[in-house]
Amino acid sequence: MNRTNPMRRVLVVDDEPMIVSLISTVLRDKGWDVTGAGSGTDGIDQLERARFDVILTDLVMPGDSGIDLLRAAKEIHHDVEVILMTGYATADTAIEAMRNGAFHYIMKPLNLEEVVNLVEKAYSQRQMQRENLFLKSEIRDAHHVQSVIGDSEPVMRLIATLQGIAAAGGPVLLAGERGTGRGFFARIVHFHSRRSEELCVPVHCAGVPEKALVAELFGAPCAVEDRTSVPHSGKMELANHGTLYLADFAEAGREVLERIDRLLADKTAAPDDGTEPAPLDIRVIASSAVPVEELARRGNVPPTLLKALEPRVVRIPALREHLDDVPLLLHHFLQEANRERKKPLRGFTSSALSALETYDWPGNVRELRDLVRTVAGRKKQGTMIDATDIPPEILYRNLRRHPPR
Repeated sequence: MNRTNPMRRVLVVDDEPMIVSLISTVLRDKGWDVTGAGSGTDGIDQLERARFDVILTDLVMPGDSGIDLLRAAKEIHHDVEVILMTGYATADTAIEAMRNGAFHYIMKPLNLEEVVNLVEKAYSQRQMQRENLFLKSEIRDAHHVQSVIGDSEPVMRLIATLQGIAAAGGPVLLAGERGTGRGFFARIVHFHSRRSEELCVPVHCAGVPEKALVAELFGAPCAVEDRTSVPHSGKMELANHGTLYLADFAEAGREVLERIDRLLADKTAAPDDGTEPAPLDIRVIASSAVPVEELARRGNVPPTLLKALEPRVVRIPALREHLDDVPLLLHHFLQEANRERKKPLRGFTSSALSALETYDWPGNVRELRDLVRTVAGRKKQGTMIDATDIPPEILYRNLRRHPPR
């Protein structure tokens, strides 16, 4: 017999004691901690005393039924998975069970192997959902305004602007040079908005053939370069009720931009398979490395689309505009590198900090992060990053900008 794992708890409920006893014996042999109950009412009482991972319950019982137990279980412990057993299954009972959150239902007479497999699958699904919630919580925490590194005036202004725009709703345009973290700030807007429980779906427009981008967004069923086929459902459908982040949106083709313009105008998107336009509730966050004024001069973005984005344009400052934040960013990225490589370094020498604080960082925060990761990967554990570790092109550029007196 496998030793019982107290973390895998199942409640078995049936008004026939023989069934409870038989199922309990089989599941205990598989390592489950089993609690039995002889009625729906008794099962609800057990739920109020302890937590269970899975509930296996008869549908028809005197007093509280299996559906009553299912509803109570979802109210008391919403993440518990419930399997219904019945000898009287109909389409209506199956539909009612699923609408109330049942994992599955199984017909009597029972196949014990099928029972065990269903209980294991229900437990696996519960664990997966819990892991997804944990990951979602971690992602949310990583994109909270408190995760923004910096306390300079430009960064404080940016945070205040993002918070206001997140709460207001409506399309957003994030304008900033490459490497300033436009995707990071797009997720901050999403996770501080009323859509934070839904998905933030990124789509990168730069360098993607227009047909491929149409397929990715709208699910056009057509052949594309290097692909035999593409799925019918696109990122638009995935982002419904959530946020669609269009990175470098102005580099998309004219057809894509016109479709995005129509989406913002009438809240619908028409796929290329001839079906009717589908209503969509999507917040669009676009980003561009090109200033808005230059976008207007180029003329490739429909004027109505630019006009829709103009009320909520957020300019993300380049790193050279808030060099006071460089020491904080350096230490943050070094901590990240220490965790990733498991060979912690002690920090930066004063000569290294002096050189890095005066560099103008044309690649912005991304360049700084990549530099720290690269240098940290070459250093021995317990040492410090010194000016001699900094690439000569950075030191040379600094000397040209700040020659010694």
